[in-house]
Amino acid sequence: MGSLQGLISYAIPLLIVILGVFLPKDKVETRSNTQPAANTEIVKITSTQEPGFTPIIATIKAKRNTEISSGIITTYKGDDLLVLVNKHIRLPSSYEPRDLVGLDGVVAVTKPGLKLRKEAADALVKMAGTAKAEGVNLAALSTYRSYWQQQNTFDYWVAKAGLQEADTFSAKAGHSQHQLGTAVDFANSGSGGDFNQNFEAAAEGTWLANNAYHFGFALSYPKGKETVTGYIYEPWHYRYIGVENAAKMMQAGLILEEFLQKYGVI
Repeated sequence: MGSLQGLISYAIPLLIVILGVFLPKDKVETRSNTQPAANTEIVKITSTQEPGFTPIIATIKAKRNTEISSGIITTYKGDDLLVLVNKHIRLPSSYEPRDLVGLDGVVAVTKPGLKLRKEAADALVKMAGTAKAEGVNLAALSTYRSYWQQQNTFDYWVAKAGLQEADTFSAKAGHSQHQLGTAVDFANSGSGGDFNQNFEAAAEGTWLANNAYHFGFALSYPKGKETVTGYIYEPWHYRYIGVENAAKMMQAGLILEEFLQKYGVI
């Protein structure tokens, strides 16, 4: 009996070591003080209901360009002015433009803290100056939004209008042009700054429709193209793509979505 117990006491630790060597390892790994591999994305899991909760940072290995489970393509070319972002192509949650600049004191804004990429901001300053000289006062209502700000925005509209309705006018996190730092929602001075399709008839809307492309801005979601863009008509929403690109788009008779599908990048 004593020898049997001795054998068991020797065999059990040996079995544990063997299993530790040959069993498959978990594919999710946590890292600290290291940079993620090129084909990974940092995912922060946080709780907004527990004050003081420490975020868990995990690195999840996945195929670089696609999310197999959902069929959604992830683009890593957010810095390119012609990157295509829509309901089928998203930016990673970690993407943030590196050259964001504040608009406070530079152009008219409806609230402090708005930002754009520097090239887009410079173009906006020129456009707003020209418009003002012609008697039209352009004001930015919404500009850059981070992935998480967009998540909050989309969740707000889902709670208010329902998922099906919200999906027609608000982008899910990662799918918003605002995360690029080159999109601007313009305010309608006659409607108190609310988003309203009557913006097209306002002085600001009319001026932008006729002149925005001269400064590199393109209307993102035109009327009658809802089946192409996936969103309702938004006469207030413009995206900066550069003067040459905007001129080429106009000459080709294409809307922004069509132009980016043909000439853009993913």
